[in-house]
Formats: sequence, structure tokens, C-alpha cells
Amino acid sequence: MKNTYTPLSPDQTITDLAHFAWCALVGLRLAQQEGQALSPLTIHSFLLRWLATAQKQRRFPRSVAADIDSLLRLGRQKGPGALLHERLAYLWQNCCGDLSQQSDLLRLTHAIETLKSQGWLNAVVADDEWAPEALYAEYADVAALLVRKSELLRHFTEEGQQSSPVDFLVVGDCRRVGDVFDARELPYMLREQHTGWCILTLVPVR
Repeated sequence: MKNTYTPLSPDQTITDLAHFAWCALVGLRLAQQEGQALSPLTIHSFLLRWLATAQKQRRFPRSVAADIDSLLRLGRQKGPGALLHERLAYLWQNCCGDLSQQSDLLRLTHAIETLKSQGWLNAVVADDEWAPEALYAEYADVAALLVRKSELLRHFTEEGQQSSPVDFLVVGDCRRVGDVFDARELPYMLREQHTGWCILTLVPVR
């Protein structure tokens, strides 16, 4: 289950997200200047096609692949109610603003990318694989930050705000992860501590 990856600086990830959102918004604006995509339905259709083309042609770095996939899936499920234009504008503004003013999920992404740039491995785990002691045995030879996929999906709103606690399994120096979270104003508590690993719970900002 271990993943191989190329470390990417957290600032580069944020830059990639901002560039992606900017390109989508500019593409829409150019279409509107030509008299296209002027109603909510045609705006939605244009952005859905634009996202599908960007995904198919791999126009953007892998750092934004999950965001493109998420927006496409949401757009196809909810139609114009997905508000793709508003989401892209929010993403652009969020990425370009002060880190302390960014959404919980974006600050968490920045924290994870920081750890990855320092050699940490990050993995998203299925619920049926979430057995902390067994995962520690599997990842004992690396520094790793593991989280259940279901918790990321359930406990963050569509606007990127955290709604409920999220557990992370930290294999390695828990203090290092705590320092990175502290620097990004991500509140947490250490729920379990063992030799070589711990359970760190990220808690919503009150």
C-alpha cells in the first residue's frame, strides 16, 4: 500500500491550485466576451467541458488532479447547483490570500505538502484497512502521516471548513507534525501515544 512520490513544496502546490483556478476563470471570461456561457446553465456546461478537457489532456500538474476530479464529479452529480464558477472563484481567492485566512482544508493541504517536502509519506487509507498497530508495522521504516479517506470526505464541508474531528496516524516524530500543524493554526490533540507512533486528532476551530 505504500506510495512512491516526488516531494513538492507546499507553496508550489498552492501556486498550482491558484494557476488552475485562474485559467478556468479566464477561459470562462473569454468565452463570455464572445457571447457564450452567459446563463447559469451555459456557464455550468462550459466549465464542465473545460474541466473534462483539462483532465483528458493533462494540462495541469498532478498536484491539482484531485481537485479537477472532485469538481468534475460534483458538476456531473449536481448540475448547475454545483456552482462551479463560484467554487473556482473561491479557490482562486483562497489560494492568493494570507495563509491564516485560507480554509481549513487548504491549510491542512499546505501542512501535508510541507511534511512531504521533508521526506514524510502521506497515505489515505480505506476504512477496512484502518488498524493502527498493523499500519505502524507496515510503515515502521518511514516517517508517515496516514488518514482515513472517509473522514476527509465526511468531516470537511464543500467550502473546505472542518466540521468534526479527524484522526491521523503518525509514524515517526509526532512533535514534528504538531509543529507543522501549529504553524498553520490547525488545532489538534494527541489522543494516543505509543513507542514510534501516535494518534493525532485534528479538531475544528471553534
